[in-house]
Amino acid sequence: MSWMDSRGSVGGNVTVMGPKDTTHQVPPLILFADDNAALLRTVDRLLRMEGFRVLVAADGEEALRRLETSRPVPDLIISDIGMPRMDGFALFEAVRQRHEWLSIPFLFLTARDQIEDLQRAYALGADDYLVKPLEQERLLMIVRSKLKRREELVGYLQAEQHALDAAKQELAIMVAHELRTPLVSISMVSDLLARELSKAQEEQVSDLLDAMRSGSSRLTRLVEQMVMYVELQSGALAGEVRKQTRACFIHEAVRDAVARAQQFDYRQRSIPVNVEEYNPEATVTCDPGSLRHALAELIANASAFSPSKGKIVLTEWASDGYVWISISDSGPGIPEEELERVVEPFHQANRRKFEQQGIGMGLPLAKGIIEAHGGALELQSRVGQGTLVTVCLPQSGGEDDHPPD
Repeated sequence: MSWMDSRGSVGGNVTVMGPKDTTHQVPPLILFADDNAALLRTVDRLLRMEGFRVLVAADGEEALRRLETSRPVPDLIISDIGMPRMDGFALFEAVRQRHEWLSIPFLFLTARDQIEDLQRAYALGADDYLVKPLEQERLLMIVRSKLKRREELVGYLQAEQHALDAAKQELAIMVAHELRTPLVSISMVSDLLARELSKAQEEQVSDLLDAMRSGSSRLTRLVEQMVMYVELQSGALAGEVRKQTRACFIHEAVRDAVARAQQFDYRQRSIPVNVEEYNPEATVTCDPGSLRHALAELIANASAFSPSKGKIVLTEWASDGYVWISISDSGPGIPEEELERVVEPFHQANRRKFEQQGIGMGLPLAKGIIEAHGGALELQSRVGQGTLVTVCLPQSGGEDDHPPD
């Protein structure tokens, strides 16, 4: 089974072209499997002249052994189909069963031109199916193309992995800080009370108890957020919303949410919330507990970013079959490029700059709960001017079950 003729195509004697420059500091490694010894030598010489490193194998079993022992693994595999002991199809399937080899491009180079073989190769997931005779320049062009694509993919995956590792590290630090800080506070106060209670003045005891309550409140909120996030991700929260729904007045949900947000305020900043109700008797079909939590998260988030003398304005109204709630603050605002990311779990805009607490779960939880109620949440912000969050929910008895665009 000969490969190339004097014109540089599959069929007879080979004419090998001169070496070409390569931009790889470490030349790519190519594994070529074929049961024709003369062809193995020919392809080996051609690829080496082009600047590649080459491994050759006379059948699929030898190719697998080469893969097992090669360090690093090959960047590309080229294989014949009709080989003894293990054919090309069996080799391909064996390669794709190993996760560490999944990203290696796999090309079939074969004399089989039947449509059934081609269909089987592509159905298995081969990267290309090349039929002999094949001009050497075309083969090299395809090889370079597949290697370039692999290099791009590997680079992308490495960048993604680095970003993921950095995010994991930042998340681990953030969660550890948020868990340890209130626990340390509670532990220190408990120790002080145990040692000094008989000597402490009433005012000192009161301050210590306030510090303990603050730490406890902070820790409780964090645990609630994590539990609710797990319920949201698992679909359990949506199921609870469907089971627990009933019609309730929006003014009741708003009033309860304001009170709930004050419980979240462990720093006791007491930023005032001005409530403007235009349709307080409007009703929504909801799970009162989870809706209250969603609105409280939004109010607490506005409070966390408001200046000490700032204020929060909560406006409620009904129109077009929907109940609308807007919450605006006078905080530093969110950069435009961060608007989409702040609703992602565990993401906080400029955490170090603004020194806000929490683990970045407030907005994602609120958004998930609102959407579980068939509503929508929109975020608008301007740096230096504050942030506006708008929520719409289907009004009870409304004709349309979906929020407007």
